[in-house]
Amino acid sequence: MAGAPAAAAAEPPAAPYTALSVHFEGWGYIDGSYSYERSRSTVNVFQQNANGYALSMMASGNGHHHDFNLSPPNGTRFEAGRSYPARTGFYTSDSITVFNIGGDGQGCEGAAATSGTINVHEAVYDESNGQFTAFAADYSMNCNGTSQTARGEIRFQADVGYRATDSRDYRLQFGRQPWGEPGTSMQVPVEVNGTLPTTFGAASLSGPNPTAFQITANTCSGNTLSYGQKCALTVTPTATAVGAQTATLTLLENSVGGNVRRLLSLEGYDARGDRGTYYPLTPSRVLDTRAGKGAPRATVDSGQTVRLQLTGQGGVPAEASTVVLNVTVTEPSGPGYVSLYPTGVTRPTASSLNYTAGWTGANSVTVKVGADGAVNLYNHGAPVHLIADVNGYYSKGRPCCSTAVGGQYHPLASPVRLADTREWGIGRLPADHYFNVSASWDAETNPRIRAFAVNITATETHAPGFLTAWSGYGPSLPDTSTLNYGANSTVTNFAVVLSIPCGDCGSGNGTPSIGVYTSQDTHVIVDIVGFYDDSSLSGGLRFEPAVPSRIADTRAGQGWPSALGTATTATIVAPDSLAGPDVWALATNVTAVQPTAPTFLTVWPAGYDGLGRPNTSNLNPAVGAIVPNAVQTMIGPEYGFHVYNNYGSTHVLVDVVGTFYYDPPPSSTASASTRGQATREQVTAPKAVPLNRPHRA
Repeated sequence: MAGAPAAAAAEPPAAPYTALSVHFEGWGYIDGSYSYERSRSTVNVFQQNANGYALSMMASGNGHHHDFNLSPPNGTRFEAGRSYPARTGFYTSDSITVFNIGGDGQGCEGAAATSGTINVHEAVYDESNGQFTAFAADYSMNCNGTSQTARGEIRFQADVGYRATDSRDYRLQFGRQPWGEPGTSMQVPVEVNGTLPTTFGAASLSGPNPTAFQITANTCSGNTLSYGQKCALTVTPTATAVGAQTATLTLLENSVGGNVRRLLSLEGYDARGDRGTYYPLTPSRVLDTRAGKGAPRATVDSGQTVRLQLTGQGGVPAEASTVVLNVTVTEPSGPGYVSLYPTGVTRPTASSLNYTAGWTGANSVTVKVGADGAVNLYNHGAPVHLIADVNGYYSKGRPCCSTAVGGQYHPLASPVRLADTREWGIGRLPADHYFNVSASWDAETNPRIRAFAVNITATETHAPGFLTAWSGYGPSLPDTSTLNYGANSTVTNFAVVLSIPCGDCGSGNGTPSIGVYTSQDTHVIVDIVGFYDDSSLSGGLRFEPAVPSRIADTRAGQGWPSALGTATTATIVAPDSLAGPDVWALATNVTAVQPTAPTFLTVWPAGYDGLGRPNTSNLNPAVGAIVPNAVQTMIGPEYGFHVYNNYGSTHVLVDVVGTFYYDPPPSSTASASTRGQATREQVTAPKAVPLNRPHRA
């Protein structure tokens, strides 16, 4: 990296010399090396011969200034060839040399210094007044314990030569730099101004983040420079993470200062932006045709399409590419289905939610928004009222950030049952009560979890009612619902639920948790299929939305040749147009069509050795029903996933609404990972807390 320095720009000053060199180290931002000579700077010298400082100097030039004052012990004179212990202060004493130096925001004066040394090389006095006619010395002072030092040389009408190195600028600030990519290089200029040549040694990086910078060119090290010659170090930033990073550049040299030091700083940002990351929101109602919210106050007739503006509503910003909604139908006069899709595209041949006469039910729908920030809800069937609650959104991408960004998704290869009140031995969760349920991974993961992806089931219900899943703790219960159930029914719905550390989970206090509330007595089951982090954990996945696309319909032999019989497992393979090496999971809508017996369906990834069917369910359809549910599932190496039917025979439909892909952060060698299994919280008698709320769909 070494090269030739620049030629000298001027002749050195002739003796006698009046000059000051200053090297401050340990201040960080304002570390630097400076020199002043009468031939190119303003240097004023003041002397007293009694009751004060023997010598003071004020120097300025090139936008910088420094000054010092110096006095020997009372009743003495400095002698050439001697070293004097020194301290800072305001009064001379009988035994200590007093020396103060400061300027440009640095200071080694007053009571700050703990120790120092003045080495005198020349001291000639005018006997008529006791003032110097020539003085030369070097100094070294500890200015704050040993963490900050000041070193340099003093010359006043002296014949003794000196070395002086200048690197006058303060901290080298690179500003915002892309994480993992070489950024814009900057130079650290160095100039020699002493009367004696200066030899430069090795250059190195140290401090908190030395790997965030590289010395990519160096015309200083190994060279000896004379007065006016210049060299430079070129530093190239390569941010190793998001956020502030600093290091110290040190160039060794043989002046009294000993080195040139510069603090380096940058602000790393993720050049990927936050594209595909998820932002959970407190659930908010954005559509209710019963009340005229988000659409006219009227039922939605067959063949009618409702345009729903989502950006700017419920916390969804203009940067959203996709929203996660909980969509509810209520008061239908007959059967039908509803399809959600982005505005500006042809309506797809896929359904988001099916209904029957008199049914009130919900489904979680992940839907891409159109260019205008809206989606369409198309009804095919009997007139029906539509309700939608927004739970979160995925970003379409914006430059980011030293602050928190959206979360990346971590699917579980095998879903885990976190709660089942049937097994707790305390009966159904009472009406107008809720409980908190938590999941635990490890000390690194738990604090970074922002939301759970869960299947929530109400079963053995006593009366029509609803469940609401939210971050937990009663006062913040939103005026929304997660699923609706009738009497003596089993209903499941998928939800992405904002989580917070649990404060009432016994031994699990502090672990991420969610709350589940019921309006009527019912058993409640909670299965976790994944979680969203704060984008700080390795192996997370980002989301790419898609217009709903059907990849399986057993009625037509698409994806699987026939209906699924009792204890039958189908393997559905995603087409190459949707899957690829970087795609690890799918966001789907799975529908069971007219099962011949009450049953449940379970979905899990195919192609992983030793990974059996989990003890969880995704759908719980009754005889003859058409029941959809959102399913986020990992896919195996061949892009496949399993669908298991427990009893009877049922047709199955699968629509893909997006993919989860692995986009490794810069400089990362990690691969996508399930991060292991969540552990079930050991709760034998959860606390059911009363919470009175009005009925809502």
